[in-house]
Amino acid sequence: MTLNISYLLYIDFMAVIAAFWLDWFLGEPDFPFHPVRIAGSAVSYCEKSLRRKSTIFEGVVSGFITLAFTLSVAGVSLYYAAKAGTFWYFVVSTIIIYFTISVRSLAEHAQNVCKGLEESEEAGRKELAKIVSRDTQNMPKPKIITSAVESVSENYVDAVVSPLFFAALFGPMGAVLFKTVSTMDSMIGYKNERFLYYGRFAARFDDVLNFIPARLSIIPITIASILMRLNTKNAVKSFMRFRLSHASPNSAHPMSAFAGALNIRLGGAVSYFGQITEKPYIGDSEREPETSDIKKSVKLMELSSIIWAVICCLITLWKVM
Repeated sequence: MTLNISYLLYIDFMAVIAAFWLDWFLGEPDFPFHPVRIAGSAVSYCEKSLRRKSTIFEGVVSGFITLAFTLSVAGVSLYYAAKAGTFWYFVVSTIIIYFTISVRSLAEHAQNVCKGLEESEEAGRKELAKIVSRDTQNMPKPKIITSAVESVSENYVDAVVSPLFFAALFGPMGAVLFKTVSTMDSMIGYKNERFLYYGRFAARFDDVLNFIPARLSIIPITIASILMRLNTKNAVKSFMRFRLSHASPNSAHPMSAFAGALNIRLGGAVSYFGQITEKPYIGDSEREPETSDIKKSVKLMELSSIIWAVICCLITLWKVM
């Protein structure tokens, strides 16, 4: 049985819904053929095989090889699923999109930091170290809290907004494309001696793919802040003022909106590998952050995710019409 294009688009709509709720209830799957693991293996293989002088050209070649591999695996899987029929195409599409979003995982990691802080500051630091690359030793409690909130708000785009956005526009192949580039960026997109040039293609490609989703993130965050009775006016004001207050062209967009809605100040000096990095502050509030701010950030992220999923479903329906 071969499915026509319009019918496949309708199944994509159903797959986006099913994938979102699978992630919501089941969380991150521990599966050997997870797209992130496949992409990660491809990135590691290319680096070992192709990186010699760590040039931009080597990084571009590695990037295209990685993308070709992951997209081929996904494409072949979807092709044979479509030939097998409606049910199997729906199942494969759902699984692929499900593997690219991480609402529950993002929430659980932040909640673990909160639970750790309720036990002791040291326990909070240990949990925070699992989700951030900054040094957490001797980090004071207020900084632990703001770091957790920053992780939730910044990763909201990477883990939820962007993969659903590309799934809505281009189906499961779009979600795989984004997740592959995001994985490449997380592995080699660093500005250090090893990856400064080799990882530049991955970092820039990730910036390009996140450019529109990061700016659209204000929509679900604003709606969610209204429903939660947070400071919506301040969220929009903070977004407009601080959205470019980061070295990354995209990271400060969701962070600034979260900071305004929660009436908290993010950013500031942090330590990476023993070196202090001065980052601009995001938000005007000077109040002492509280553990409850982590819980509020998780709820804001979760509700924003549901709203964004609804928006993306409407996009897929519009494509069918």
